[in-house]
Amino acid sequence: MVYRFIWSLLLLCLLSLKLVSAEPITISIVGEEMIDYSNRDGSGYYLDLVRRIFPEPEWQLNVDLVPFARSLYLVEQKRADMGLGVYSGDVSSSYYSREPIEVDKVDVAVTPELAAIWKGVSSLKQKKVQAMLEYRFDSFVNVPMYYEENSDLLQMLNHVNSGRIDAVMYYKDEMEKLSTKLHHPRQYVIIENVLAPAVYFVFAHTPKGERLKVIFDSKMDELIQSGEVDKIFHKYMPNRDRLQSIQ
Repeated sequence: MVYRFIWSLLLLCLLSLKLVSAEPITISIVGEEMIDYSNRDGSGYYLDLVRRIFPEPEWQLNVDLVPFARSLYLVEQKRADMGLGVYSGDVSSSYYSREPIEVDKVDVAVTPELAAIWKGVSSLKQKKVQAMLEYRFDSFVNVPMYYEENSDLLQMLNHVNSGRIDAVMYYKDEMEKLSTKLHHPRQYVIIENVLAPAVYFVFAHTPKGERLKVIFDSKMDELIQSGEVDKIFHKYMPNRDRLQSIQ
C-alpha cells in the first residue's frame, strides 16, 4: 500500500513536470503598424515570419503594435523581448538579428516645384524635410537638409501640401491612405524608392533576448536556404526583391 502511494506520488510529480515543461514560452513583441508588414489583423510579412520561426504551441507571441518611437523605447528599456523592423543603430543596447530581414524602400512626398526638378535624393539639399519620430532618415542622406521629426504624419502631409515644407519622407501606401483627410486637395507628388536602408529585428539586451536571437538567427538561416523567407515576403510584396538595394 505504501509502495503504491509512493509510486502514485512519483507519477504525479512526473506529470506535473511534463505539464510545466509543456507550457509555451511567452515572447513580448513590439512594432509599428504597417501595411503588408505588421497589420492590425495579425497578417503581414514581419508577423508571418515571426510565427514561422517561433511557432505555436512551443511559443506564445504577444504582439503590441505601437508608434515606432515607443517600440524602440520598450526594447531599450527591456520592457519588450523583441522589436520589429528597425535600422542599425536605432536601439543602442540590444541584440540585432544577424541577417537583415529586408532592404527598406522609403518614399518621399514633395511639392510640385521640387518634383519638377527632382534628380534623386540629392535634390533634398537645403530643403525643409520632415519624417516620423526616431526614423533618422537624415542619417541615410549625404546632403545637408533642414531635417525635423514629428509624430503626426497627417500634419506633415498638410504642410508639404501647402508648401510650408518641401518634403515628407515615409511610405507611399501610408501617405496615400491619409490623402483623403488633407485640409485641401492633394498637390504633392510621391516619388518612390528614394532610400534603401537595411532592416533588422532586434532583441532586448537580456539573457532571454540573447537566447531568442540565437534561435532566430539559426532558424532564419534555414528559412533563407530553403527559400521560405522570400516566399513569405513575396506573398505581400510580389513585385519586390527582398534584399535588392538602390544603387
